[in-house]
Amino acid sequence: MIVTELLARFADPEVMQSLSISDKLAAGLITTILGMGITFAALIILQFIISWMDKILNRKKTAPDEPMPIGPRAQQPTAGTEESHRDDNELVAVIAAVIAMKLKTSVDSIVIKNIEKLDDRSPAWNRAGIIEQMNNRL
Repeated sequence: MIVTELLARFADPEVMQSLSISDKLAAGLITTILGMGITFAALIILQFIISWMDKILNRKKTAPDEPMPIGPRAQQPTAGTEESHRDDNELVAVIAAVIAMKLKTSVDSIVIKNIEKLDDRSPAWNRAGIIEQMNNRL
């Protein structure tokens, strides 16, 4: 049978009972392939539309290497060296306390030689979500 003829018969419930098993399986397979093919084609078209809209609507005005300031620290002016040094000492104390707690030892037995801050490569929406969650806990 021709595919269109088989699908036309497949649509009629009375005629479907008279079809052989192989015709039913073939019609079911063709229907499945057509449905999946149409869905796959629609998803590909949707992907191209979304990427096209992203290029049009999200034209960046800042350089791509500049991180976007987020949260309350974005509004604060830059601190002096004295305040930065004090914050560094507090940071070392906090890190030492956490390490001592995890290792189940005293802070006196831990020597921190170097602390390097890693660049945050997470997306802006991720950082904004973390800041929002932290602010909601307080």
